[in-house]
Amino acid sequence: MTTYIGKKEVTIKDLTFVPWISEEKIQEQIKRLAKEISAEYKDKNPLFIGILNGAFVFCSDLVRNLEFFECNIEFCRVASYVGTKSTEKITELIGLKNNLKGRHVVFVEDIIDTGLTMSSLVQSVQKFEPESIKICTLFYKPANLKVKLNPEFIGFTIEPKFILGYGLDIDEWARNMRDIWVLKSHYTPQPDIVKSDQCNVCTQF
Repeated sequence: MTTYIGKKEVTIKDLTFVPWISEEKIQEQIKRLAKEISAEYKDKNPLFIGILNGAFVFCSDLVRNLEFFECNIEFCRVASYVGTKSTEKITELIGLKNNLKGRHVVFVEDIIDTGLTMSSLVQSVQKFEPESIKICTLFYKPANLKVKLNPEFIGFTIEPKFILGYGLDIDEWARNMRDIWVLKSHYTPQPDIVKSDQCNVCTQF
């Protein structure tokens, strides 16, 4: 058994990763996002849809930081990653049980890369006539987008780097790591995070 706690680097699937964003900084951004979402959706009974498998950790922490309890939470499954590359092949959306008509839907995603998966999800639920559809993502890679997509709630805007931990994986490994780790060859030092009261979107670079 290999431990990653306290390590300066770790090898997973023959690739070397190093620590990048601490659990503490992640939680700071989640609290900010929860505050913004609470202000917008109070008294609207929103439906949060977490995208499996990656967003299960983020979605759980996000909804527990909301300032209201009048909401529904569901998870759905899609797949677009193999290894470190996005396959760009979107599978059918499965797992939704709630009636979406007239609901305020908030997709909760761990990371938006090409945007193809999320764009497909938005299109797939529009036919159910929700009142609104918005997107909350912990990580956002605008440089990799292949479709027009502007998430309303963003934790970190990052450059095209492969990261894992806190729900993000490499071939289903490492989702349980508490911090965010980055491929060693992609590493760059990160500046201090801009306080949420100074900007709406916290940019890492």
